[in-house]
Amino acid sequence: MRGRAVLAAVAFLLLALAYPAVREVPRVAGLESDTLTWRYGLRGPRLPEAPVTIVAIDDATVAAAGGWPVPRDRLGTANRRLSQAGAAVIAVDLLMAEPARDPAADAALADALRASGRTLLPVAGTLDGAAAGPPPADLAGHTVPLRRAAGASAPPRPDALLTPIRMLAKAAAGLGHVNVALGPDGGLTGMHPAIRLSDDGALPGLALLAAAGYHGLDRRDLAVDLPTAVRLGARRIPLGPRGRWTANFYGPGGSFPTLPLIDVLRGAFNLADVRGRVIWLGATATSAGDTFVTPFDPAMPGVEAFATITANLLGGGFLAHGPGTTLAEMAAVFAVGLLSWHAARLRPARLAVIAAVLPAAAWVAVTLAAFSLGQVWLNLTVPVAAGGLGAAAAVSGRLVLGDAQRRRLAHYVPQPLAEALANTDRPAFEGQVLPAAVMFVDMVGFTARSETASPGDTVATMRRLHAELEDGAARHGGYVDNFAGDGAMLVFGVPRPRPDDAARALACARELLARMAQLDLPVRIGLQFGPVQVARLGGRQQHQLTLAGDTVNLASRLMAVAKERGVGLAVAGAVVAQAPEAARAHLAGLVHCPATAIRGRQAPIDVWLGPAPADAAQAEKAAGAAEGADHAPDGGRPPR
Repeated sequence: MRGRAVLAAVAFLLLALAYPAVREVPRVAGLESDTLTWRYGLRGPRLPEAPVTIVAIDDATVAAAGGWPVPRDRLGTANRRLSQAGAAVIAVDLLMAEPARDPAADAALADALRASGRTLLPVAGTLDGAAAGPPPADLAGHTVPLRRAAGASAPPRPDALLTPIRMLAKAAAGLGHVNVALGPDGGLTGMHPAIRLSDDGALPGLALLAAAGYHGLDRRDLAVDLPTAVRLGARRIPLGPRGRWTANFYGPGGSFPTLPLIDVLRGAFNLADVRGRVIWLGATATSAGDTFVTPFDPAMPGVEAFATITANLLGGGFLAHGPGTTLAEMAAVFAVGLLSWHAARLRPARLAVIAAVLPAAAWVAVTLAAFSLGQVWLNLTVPVAAGGLGAAAAVSGRLVLGDAQRRRLAHYVPQPLAEALANTDRPAFEGQVLPAAVMFVDMVGFTARSETASPGDTVATMRRLHAELEDGAARHGGYVDNFAGDGAMLVFGVPRPRPDDAARALACARELLARMAQLDLPVRIGLQFGPVQVARLGGRQQHQLTLAGDTVNLASRLMAVAKERGVGLAVAGAVVAQAPEAARAHLAGLVHCPATAIRGRQAPIDVWLGPAPADAAQAEKAAGAAEGADHAPDGGRPPR
């Protein structure tokens, strides 16, 4: 027992140590992503409290502009109106890497950007496996320091960059990347704070620049320290796994205050929705096709995704999912797995089933509470899988050991009882009163035979006798409850009673009587049918499951009656009453003796007696003939 427990502990310790690699397996990561979506669903949407507003290029705006894209001079007009309304920062989620058809529109937008002094434009990096070249000249003045500790993973380095046209890039207050991190299922999970342009320089995320601008800071107040945190002025914002942030989503599209761009162009908006707030200007129109899969929305507009990350930076908080949670998850893998293994080994089996799921259920409750109350993302998949693995291992071992135990027990206790005892110390049928047929068998002349035989010959005789009794009982659906020297007690109907138990017991008695006579092992038999109780007998240490009750006592007394009358079989009338069809055949050669006195009992009983042990084979042939006659038109009747 202790050895297996130590092996289980070592196995789950190794699994816990391997956890950081296991959680990155694509299928495992995909399952975990699904559980995160489930947790968001249980938590429900929340209204963002951060000062972030979206100016949406929606379907109505596109229709009013005559199609996509919206002319850039109109974007310039909107930029002026938002700046005049007191916007703290304007972040534009529109890639303008190609000149407009009308150069004057680009010039108008550039003039508006310079006049605003607070508008940020996006840069997109592509990761297609090509060798990274030098960064474009337009980005030289937009990088932030990148410090990376030994062993820390580097942020992605794009193979190519899509930057605004030079006129717009120079006019903007800053440039930031809009690359996001996607999960195994393609859903948006978060973003890197920066993308690498050189070994010590990085381009910050546009959302990070927007948060800095809201606090009156610029890129010179930013630094990326991998793998731990990003410095935003005097504030340090922790990073999650692989040096990136995990977005804390508020709800589906439309969770942030939103102004249609056409209303901004018309001046038809509330100044309170703009003044002192971060403004994200981007497309929500269907024709734009700029969407992400999120836990709340299968098609969240990209501008709302970046508004979410900005709100997280401004105080809403990202999901905590870093080195501290990794240690907690490793401990959970070990604890849940080992506790489930121990619980699945409890007895009885019903208790084991309930207990085995408790460690995993407790961890699920912890992950839900941590997510809903503390914005902490604890891995649910791997610890729960470890619990399932532990329970499965324990059950498998239990089945293997139980099968071996059943085989061992079957050598010493009846097979039906062995199967029950292998699973529990107290089988369900213990203490129950069941209808059963009980047969006592004793060898005729055993004492005289043993007097002249050697001990070895005596043992051999008993083994032959016991084997025949065991096989005979099994052929008729019964079993030997116990052997006692040259005799045995056979049982039919325990632990699962059947309607024909009496008939099968009577057939077995007639067969044994004839066969044992042929083998020169003559026997006498007493047979009774009635209620019995499965009882645990014995002392404090040594127990025995057997049958008790008047039925057992009377079957033993009937065997004594058979000896007194010099016959091989004494069958109680209760057996015949319970099995009338079988009685017609198997009572052939027996004599009906009503009101037979039984030693030790006050009331006489109905008994069938015969034949003599030496005539058993001949009587069995007569029983066969009677069985055939029973199907004839004038079928015989048993003697009365």
